[in-house]
Amino acid sequence: MTATRSTKILPIALALAAAPLLGGCNGALIGNLVVLAVTVGIFFGTLGLGRAGNAARSAASSTADRSSAQQPRS
Repeated sequence: MTATRSTKILPIALALAAAPLLGGCNGALIGNLVVLAVTVGIFFGTLGLGRAGNAARSAASSTADRSSAQQPRS
Protein backbone atom coordinates (compact mmCIF):
# COMPACT_ATOMS: atom_id res chain seq x y z
CA MET A 1 0.00 0.00 0.00
CA THR A 2 1.19 3.47 -0.79
CA ALA A 3 0.53 6.31 1.57
CA THR A 4 -1.31 9.30 0.24
CA ARG A 5 0.11 12.77 0.49
CA SER A 6 -2.28 13.83 3.27
CA THR A 7 -1.26 10.92 5.48
CA LYS A 8 2.40 11.90 5.05
CA ILE A 9 1.75 15.53 5.96
CA LEU A 10 -0.53 14.84 8.94
CA PRO A 11 2.20 13.82 11.43
CA ILE A 12 4.33 16.81 10.43
CA ALA A 13 1.38 19.18 10.84
CA LEU A 14 0.53 17.73 14.25
CA ALA A 15 4.15 18.06 15.41
CA LEU A 16 4.31 21.69 14.28
CA ALA A 17 0.97 22.49 15.93
CA ALA A 18 1.99 20.83 19.19
CA ALA A 19 5.43 22.45 19.39
CA PRO A 20 4.30 25.62 21.26
CA LEU A 21 2.25 23.53 23.68
CA LEU A 22 5.12 21.18 24.44
CA GLY A 23 7.51 24.07 24.94
CA GLY A 24 5.80 25.01 28.18
CA CYS A 25 4.95 28.55 27.12
CA ASN A 26 1.51 28.39 28.83
CA GLY A 27 -0.17 30.84 26.51
CA ALA A 28 2.66 33.36 26.40
CA LEU A 29 3.10 32.84 22.67
CA ILE A 30 -0.57 33.46 21.97
CA GLY A 31 -0.55 36.48 24.26
CA ASN A 32 2.47 37.93 22.48
CA LEU A 33 0.80 37.38 19.11
CA VAL A 34 -2.33 39.18 20.33
CA VAL A 35 -0.27 42.13 21.56
CA LEU A 36 1.60 42.21 18.24
CA ALA A 37 -1.70 42.21 16.33
CA VAL A 38 -3.05 45.08 18.44
CA THR A 39 0.18 47.03 17.91
CA VAL A 40 0.03 46.55 14.15
CA GLY A 41 -3.64 47.58 14.18
CA ILE A 42 -2.85 50.76 16.09
CA PHE A 43 0.02 51.52 13.71
CA PHE A 44 -2.08 51.19 10.56
CA GLY A 45 -4.99 52.96 12.24
CA THR A 46 -2.71 55.89 13.02
CA LEU A 47 -1.52 55.99 9.43
CA GLY A 48 -5.11 56.10 8.26
CA LEU A 49 -6.11 59.03 10.48
CA GLY A 50 -6.84 62.09 8.44
CA ARG A 51 -6.63 60.32 5.10
CA ALA A 52 -10.36 60.59 4.52
CA GLY A 53 -10.39 64.20 5.70
CA ASN A 54 -7.53 65.16 3.40
CA ALA A 55 -9.16 63.42 0.45
CA ALA A 56 -12.46 65.20 1.09
CA ARG A 57 -10.72 68.55 1.47
CA SER A 58 -8.72 68.13 -1.73
CA ALA A 59 -11.84 67.06 -3.64
CA ALA A 60 -13.75 70.06 -2.29
CA SER A 61 -10.93 72.47 -3.15
CA SER A 62 -10.58 71.07 -6.67
CA THR A 63 -14.34 71.41 -7.17
CA ALA A 64 -14.20 75.00 -5.92
CA ASP A 65 -11.25 75.72 -8.22
CA ARG A 66 -13.12 74.34 -11.23
CA SER A 67 -16.27 76.31 -10.46
CA SER A 68 -14.37 79.58 -10.04
CA ALA A 69 -12.45 78.94 -13.26
CA GLN A 70 -15.69 78.46 -15.21
CA GLN A 71 -17.23 81.77 -14.12
CA PRO A 72 -16.28 84.75 -16.28
CA ARG A 73 -14.43 87.50 -14.51
CA SER A 74 -15.76 91.03 -14.72
